[in-house]
Amino acid sequence: MTSDSSIDKQPTEDESPLQSAPARAGRPVRWRRLLLGLGVVHALVVGFSLIAPLLTGEARGQTLFSVYFDVNYEGNFPTWWAVVQLTAATVTLLFAALLSRYQKVRGSAAWWILAAMVFLLCLDEGTWLHERLDGLAMQFVDVDDFTFVWLIFGVPVAVVTLVMAVLSARYLPEQSTRLIILGVATLVFAGVGLEFVAGELIRLEVPTVVLALVYHFEEFLELVAGALLLVAPLAALRVRSTGQSTSFALLVRS
Repeated sequence: MTSDSSIDKQPTEDESPLQSAPARAGRPVRWRRLLLGLGVVHALVVGFSLIAPLLTGEARGQTLFSVYFDVNYEGNFPTWWAVVQLTAATVTLLFAALLSRYQKVRGSAAWWILAAMVFLLCLDEGTWLHERLDGLAMQFVDVDDFTFVWLIFGVPVAVVTLVMAVLSARYLPEQSTRLIILGVATLVFAGVGLEFVAGELIRLEVPTVVLALVYHFEEFLELVAGALLLVAPLAALRVRSTGQSTSFALLVRS
């Protein structure tokens, strides 16, 4: 169960928390509508990537057009869109962190930790860091038949990320906790689990259409994970307008 805390009004000594709570209540942010809208955009981005070769009549990756919209390539439109979304998620998490610190409520450290984690994810997406780990991994192991060698480092990092997210999110409002854990779990499943599956499919030389479906599904789930992390702070936010002023309140776990 959650209660909210306002940035513009604190209860006086004569007010109990139960008496002052209704006065501090505000309207919730429509985060579900935003999540649904982002899901539709993600489906369009991934779907267009899937059909792009049909529009050119050439094999996937053989034209600049298909490369620019293919989710399996870096430095193109899907990459830009993913970075924009993760940047927005970092901003919303930072806003929640600053607001919780201003209100001096429990969970401030958790918001800061999660904001830092998502910022690192954004940095990785924009710089293609994990794709560059293959060369480093090959210095430690000999796995000629293992396509995605970066998973040697990716799996431990994913486990640490998931554990940190769970430990941090348990101090946040219940709805935000569920969204964050679901977002990180989805990201780990897509970025590690499906990446491993794709590597095995390449090794087994399955038809390219099957491989394309797998990695498009992987990229779609990664985008959905980013959307879940973006709306998680918004689920804890309350907005109150009085006249020409607008104030914000952040729900806290009781």
